[in-house]
Amino acid sequence: MKKSLILTFLVIAMITIGADYCFYHDSTAGRETAFFISNLSDEKAYFRVVVYSSEGKELWKNTYRTNPYETILVDLSKLISPRSDAWGLVLVQSDQLLVVSVSYTSNGTLFARDTVMESVHSSKDAKYYWYATYYENIQKIETDLMILNTSSRETDVYVWIYDFQGRILKELSGSIKPRASAYINIASELDSDAIGVIDIRSTELLVIAVDYIQEGVSWAVKNVVDWYTTTDW
Repeated sequence: MKKSLILTFLVIAMITIGADYCFYHDSTAGRETAFFISNLSDEKAYFRVVVYSSEGKELWKNTYRTNPYETILVDLSKLISPRSDAWGLVLVQSDQLLVVSVSYTSNGTLFARDTVMESVHSSKDAKYYWYATYYENIQKIETDLMILNTSSRETDVYVWIYDFQGRILKELSGSIKPRASAYINIASELDSDAIGVIDIRSTELLVIAVDYIQEGVSWAVKNVVDWYTTTDW
């Protein structure tokens, strides 16, 4: 019993001081997310996986131990019952270097795959973190944006949508609760077709999930996990 308690304590301690790998999942009706987690280290890797709803509530969690270069599969369709808020942040906390391959399917058909190789990382001098992504809202192509708060603190978020000439078409702002997510349908925010860049400022670390849609069907999902700059003003 004592040995078991010591082992448990060591696992928790190692996970606590590790890196955070974060990405988007969609487990709503008709959507499934599965991911492979690979240990890139010559040592055993301990990691914890926590899946959150869009409201920041825990939907499922588990702890794993893997051998060097071992890969495990986590299929959320077998672990989470579909419901309207069953989408948002997946947090993987580890003491070793990992790579995560995420698959997104619709009614069993794969439509997108993304790879997350970097953990989210903070800057001690940052007041704001800045993220950016490309969007299309033209003819039969649309872009959906999911903003995931990876922090245990609430974050303030400001969003600027620019057209290709650099003109601001829309400004949005608000706050997102800890581990919660916000959804923006770009088409509903704009008065006309446009393409360009979306600039996002946050007080906490984010993941920006971008869903590209053509004729009502998703064909790509990208997780933006890196900020491009920080500012202290």
